[in-house]
Amino acid sequence: MENNETNHSKHFLSLLKKGDTNTFKIIFDTYYKRLYAFSLQYTEDSFAAEEIVEETLLKLWQKRHKLEKIENLKSYLYSMVRNASIDHLKKEKKFVRLDTKKHDAISLKEQFIIEEETHAILFQALETLPTKCRKVFELSCLDGIKYKDIAEDLQISINTVKSQRARAIGLLKLYLKNHHFIQILLASL
Repeated sequence: MENNETNHSKHFLSLLKKGDTNTFKIIFDTYYKRLYAFSLQYTEDSFAAEEIVEETLLKLWQKRHKLEKIENLKSYLYSMVRNASIDHLKKEKKFVRLDTKKHDAISLKEQFIIEEETHAILFQALETLPTKCRKVFELSCLDGIKYKDIAEDLQISINTVKSQRARAIGLLKLYLKNHHFIQILLASL
């Protein structure tokens, strides 16, 4: 079973290929601000960032019939905006390959976006867990509270805490099976 994001991407892309303008509007409204902020990290120019994102989304619409190989719409859009932002910098002669400060800053910004997306995916997955399971997972894995304290707080046995935690991790691994990075994190719990 594929994850929700992949399913949404495929669904949106199939409607987009058919020329569904409502789907394009949803994609535009969903991603515009995020992509703008992402481009702005590179260009440091709000006008250029706006232009880059608008052109990227326009290209998506114009090339909607040729999107068969795209698995993840969000990743595709971020890649397009990143490439267009770097191209813009090259044209403006503001991008110098040996400028390690700028490169490091961009790498940190990309890392922040990856972390933000990872957290969003994980929290979306947490919403799918049964209530008790989720509560135990959050207290144990996210808050770092000891089994004994969780058991007292929730008025359940330590064995129940352990089994609910294990169940939560198992369900999350299943739900997030296509997210290899998160799988590695879950394996370390």
